[in-house]
Amino acid sequence: MISAEESRALREATRRFVRASTPQSADDHEAAAAADRRTWTGMARRLGLQGVRVPEEFGGTGLDLEAELVVHEEMGGALHGGPFLPVVGQAVPALLTLAGDERARTMLAEITAGTSVVVPADARWYEPDAAPPVLSDGAGGPTISGVVPAVMAGTAADGWLVPADAGGRTALAWVPAGTAGAATEPMTTIDLTRGFAALRLQDAAAVVLARGAAAERARDAMETGAALALAAECVGIAAEALDLTVAYVKVREQFGQVIGAFQGVKHQLADLYVTLESARSALAFAARSVGESPPLRDAALAVARRRCGAAAFRIAGEAIHLHGGIGFTWEHRVHLYYRRAKTNQVLLDSGGGQARTIATNVAALYAG
Repeated sequence: MISAEESRALREATRRFVRASTPQSADDHEAAAAADRRTWTGMARRLGLQGVRVPEEFGGTGLDLEAELVVHEEMGGALHGGPFLPVVGQAVPALLTLAGDERARTMLAEITAGTSVVVPADARWYEPDAAPPVLSDGAGGPTISGVVPAVMAGTAADGWLVPADAGGRTALAWVPAGTAGAATEPMTTIDLTRGFAALRLQDAAAVVLARGAAAERARDAMETGAALALAAECVGIAAEALDLTVAYVKVREQFGQVIGAFQGVKHQLADLYVTLESARSALAFAARSVGESPPLRDAALAVARRRCGAAAFRIAGEAIHLHGGIGFTWEHRVHLYYRRAKTNQVLLDSGGGQARTIATNVAALYAG
């Protein structure tokens, strides 16, 4: 387990690098929608962040989940828009479950070195009711057809990890970018700091990495990793939005004194701080519960998904109001936190389904 000193050093180093390489205005974020390969490569060479949880035998640093979540939190605080979350939060956990396969080990090594951007494209995770692409085994090799409606950093990928339906069984396929029959269509979303795209596949040649139970394990690792990464981002978003607001109310004057001296503002900020710490605790408990039995693990993860998404959205929204008139302008970046927070909240708890997950698994815990 990473020590407090190591965690602090990792946080500070990540913060310095990410904030120096992340655009600070809405216009800059729009111009940098595609991945900056220099930043991606520099991140690997200088800090080794892509390999934070990859074993040393594959070129990583071999740290634990807690260390990875520290990095995701700092990414959220900086509103980093590169492919780090889908690659490290989703693809790496999936590939680690397949580490016995030579192709998976090669992909892990390339990710760790910063030479490859491997992006998962799971139709179920973004739209729970969406039908997955279909994998067919033909004379010329496996092909895949279907649409994944939303892929984070989809246009920045060197290829996509696609869970597919293979005759009623789950398969995990690798589709390199540039493959005939594979195309991305950029999406317009409320989040100006991160790119999404639809992935359209029509008889695209695919490499099958796993089928059946192995593919299901990889897909579950992908979903769990993404949920924890997004929840950690939300904690970072909430913390930074609150810090920006506290700094502002210390200098903004009204009626001859700074507005931070008003009792109503103090109480509101204290309430937001409690909301932030509650989300941070939910995330920590979910991370510790990953290795536990399914009822406890699934309940803890659902609590983190619901609590962290709601906390980020609430704090970012209140930050706009506490900034007053300037908070509603395009020039101030607080609205970017609000946009990212809302996007993350939807991804974490689409349709409010996490409340049902919590109820089901808590009932199972007590029944046992």
